[in-house]
Amino acid sequence: MKSASELSASEVMEKDFIAAEEDSSLASIKNTMEENDLRAIPVVDEKNNLEGAIGYRDLVRQIQFNPDSAKIEKVMHQPPEFEAEDSLIELAELRINSGRKLMVHTEGNKLKGVISDLEFLNAFKGLDQFDDVTTMDLGPIELVTTFEEDSIEEARHKMLDHNVSRLPVLDKDGNLTGIVTSTDMLKVLIPRESPDSGGTKGGRTGGEVFIAGGDEKDSLNDITVNEIMNRMVTTSEGHIPGDEAIEKMAENDTREMLVVDGNYPQTIVTVKDFIDYLSEFAEDETVLVSLVGLDVAEEKAAVHQKVRKQIRGSLGRKLDRPEELKLRFKKAEKDGKKHRYEVSVQLVTDDYVINVDEEDWDLLDVVDQALSELDTLVKKETGRD
Repeated sequence: MKSASELSASEVMEKDFIAAEEDSSLASIKNTMEENDLRAIPVVDEKNNLEGAIGYRDLVRQIQFNPDSAKIEKVMHQPPEFEAEDSLIELAELRINSGRKLMVHTEGNKLKGVISDLEFLNAFKGLDQFDDVTTMDLGPIELVTTFEEDSIEEARHKMLDHNVSRLPVLDKDGNLTGIVTSTDMLKVLIPRESPDSGGTKGGRTGGEVFIAGGDEKDSLNDITVNEIMNRMVTTSEGHIPGDEAIEKMAENDTREMLVVDGNYPQTIVTVKDFIDYLSEFAEDETVLVSLVGLDVAEEKAAVHQKVRKQIRGSLGRKLDRPEELKLRFKKAEKDGKKHRYEVSVQLVTDDYVINVDEEDWDLLDVVDQALSELDTLVKKETGRD
């Protein structure tokens, strides 16, 4: 078994990602997302510089009846960024805190990798953090459902009101018959850009909405859930261990699983529920950082950023039960022109105390040297890379 704290973002992220170009139409972006089963997609310029990202919920919220008037700038958002050395636990915390389904890693604004719920699902297989959790612990207390004959507009409002991306679908007798997701709604919100029988590109006029099969409706209220729902649902009869649920979702290439009692759904478990559960482990990975001797706010902020990056990266993966990291600074006047910085670093854990002393002309250089030496000493103490 492996631990989430031992997995880094560089091992988890997808480097061979699909991206949309900044001059793409929303219809072509929708097609790309639908054909590749993407919940969100990064947007880049011709030099692969990150411009932003578009999520399927962004499209559902913004486009509705007039996709031609919704510009890419209005739908695009800035995705949260992660460092290559971040642990899977830190990635889970970032995912939950940001509320975004796509996170990115850049170098000099060049997009180098992405992490979506699919990458999380693949990384979750075999994690020891899910040994003692079951679907009963993860699923929502109140299950939000919709009926086959409900309109898409009703289902859409339920998703937005309850902040969910999918709804189990019931027939009139309350039996489970399928599931409808926000991505299913993209099929009726944006026309597919494809040649029609006359050789011209398909489109829409006025307030028409296209659905599968070529039918045209005046509004989303005229389209029922059973016209676009997915009748293939991954289920479990009764609650099962978390690791089994992960394997079942991975095998069926889905991001959710319904726990059922006969034909009636009891709860739904999603990849996000596992991410949320994993993010709770982040508190156990933290260490109290104190800075003494720095009076300039900009200096404090810069040093905190350096320390945070090291704790979230190489140093943090080696630590066992850290308690406090103290950095005590002293400025010594040299030649009457420049300060020479001296720093004393002390790391306190349950098992050992390590002290490091360094000095240099540049504040951030001396911090880098001290943290690098601390990293080396912790490695000797723990035997971890």
